[in-house]
Amino acid sequence: MSPMRTVGLVSRREIRERGGTRGYLIGTAVTLLLMVAAVVVPTLLIGDGVDERALGVVGNAPADLDAQLATMLSEDVEVTVTELADRDAAVDALEEGEVDAALVEQRELLADGRPDERLRAALDAALQLEAVSAGLEDAGISAEQAAAALTPPPPLETVDIGDPDGDRGEGGFLVGIGMTILLFLGIQLNGATVLSGALEEKSSRVVEVLVSVARPWQLLAGKLLGMSALALGQIALLVAGGLGANAVVGAFELPPATGLLIATSLVMLVAGFLFYASLYAVAGSLASSLEDAQSSAGPLGFLMTGAYVAVFLVAVPDPGSVWSQILTFVPPTAPFVVPARLGLGELPAWQAVVSVIVTVLASFVTVRLAGRLYASSLLAGGKVTWRSAWRGEPIR
Repeated sequence: MSPMRTVGLVSRREIRERGGTRGYLIGTAVTLLLMVAAVVVPTLLIGDGVDERALGVVGNAPADLDAQLATMLSEDVEVTVTELADRDAAVDALEEGEVDAALVEQRELLADGRPDERLRAALDAALQLEAVSAGLEDAGISAEQAAAALTPPPPLETVDIGDPDGDRGEGGFLVGIGMTILLFLGIQLNGATVLSGALEEKSSRVVEVLVSVARPWQLLAGKLLGMSALALGQIALLVAGGLGANAVVGAFELPPATGLLIATSLVMLVAGFLFYASLYAVAGSLASSLEDAQSSAGPLGFLMTGAYVAVFLVAVPDPGSVWSQILTFVPPTAPFVVPARLGLGELPAWQAVVSVIVTVLASFVTVRLAGRLYASSLLAGGKVTWRSAWRGEPIR
């Protein structure tokens, strides 16, 4: 049997056995529900961000009062104007909560408590414009000329000079940080599965049967490919669920580089998973019990957690700093830093390309070295240290 065929068989075995377990399926379903809820629930609780106000009007009101208020108020305030019969009706409407304020005969503003200052200022401005317009008409100036002279200029447009291309914003930040979190969860959960799987095979002596028909490097390669496919499929499903939920509720606006961000993050997922999972597989083969496996994998857990925390301590506060750029090219931290910096719009294209190449090459070297350790410790009895596994004679 050819080596590639052997690797493929081992890979399919991993996908079938690990991907069909209840823990994997339930974990994926629960995580997907949490992902969708994280997008949908805040939107339902917060709403669309528009502060609605109801204004009652008694008597004559300035022409097109609702349009004037819409022009004078910010976009996040929407005023609905309702005509009321008299002052008593206005008081009743306020007490019943049907309106937030009531303008009576253009002379007084009724409110149950302190009125909205923005609404009050807009009403004062509208009434002043009405009075000036009436005075101009009395002076012989037509209504059209008065309206043209009194039309306020458009509101100032706020421009962020630090984001000329518009790639950075809330949407980019959420997508970048979301991909970083998913990468961490994917590597952590599936890496732990690789660790326990290697330990189970060694403890149950199943590995002795496998070694009789396949070389250790073929077993490791197949195991890593199978688990990488499961992790990639899991992350892709979660990303699709999050983007689908956002498309329905419109929680945030996706940046133009969303496709590039997701594609780059998935590449970094595979490279990062191979980097860490190969070492987790070795840690499992070194141990003779679950406690030994956790002890052997302890440094890996600290390394991965430290790389993840560095994103929020270094990359997020200042994504363009020297330290953020250094972490972009360090293989243990690159899979977590690259999506965050890319989502924040602070990752030049050349840095993204170099980081991907460096991480892929580092993962390839790590897998080769892990294969050497894996072959030395696979059939060793009891607990084996990293040093003794390196010095041992590998199984051919």
